[in-house]
Amino acid sequence: MKVIFLDIDGVLITRNSVKYQYLHHPKDDNIRFSQKAVKNLNYLIKKTGAKIVISSTWRLLYTIEELDKKFREQGIKGEIISHTSIAKFSTEEDTPRGQKIAEWIALNPELKSYVIIDDDAKTDCIQFHPYNCVETSYKNGFASEEKLKEALQILAG
Repeated sequence: MKVIFLDIDGVLITRNSVKYQYLHHPKDDNIRFSQKAVKNLNYLIKKTGAKIVISSTWRLLYTIEELDKKFREQGIKGEIISHTSIAKFSTEEDTPRGQKIAEWIALNPELKSYVIIDDDAKTDCIQFHPYNCVETSYKNGFASEEKLKEALQILAG
């Protein structure tokens, strides 16, 4: 099994996508994902067969079913299979994201390869997964061809 550990803010929601929404759909309250980031994510999923594990703080706000519905509405074709752990007695993120991902990996030995796509990889993930992180920027997210190529290389092993 191949997995994409996916952040949302700064990966699918970017400064550019927020700006576009404000200019073209100012009365729409639903947050729109960057269409280029969605296209790149769909391509990555199609080429690798990877499944999605939500590592974003959005996992604290929405169930997998709700996230799946939002992803479908935005045109994402991938399957969300899980999310990283959530502390039972706290809404705070006390544990680094990279550690939560390591815990998920330890519980899923069928995992063959994985990539972490996050706009804060240096802080959250690289110390735990130095060869599996694709760091995006809040400005462009996962919309660049360079980031797509990085993710493809990592999942290829």
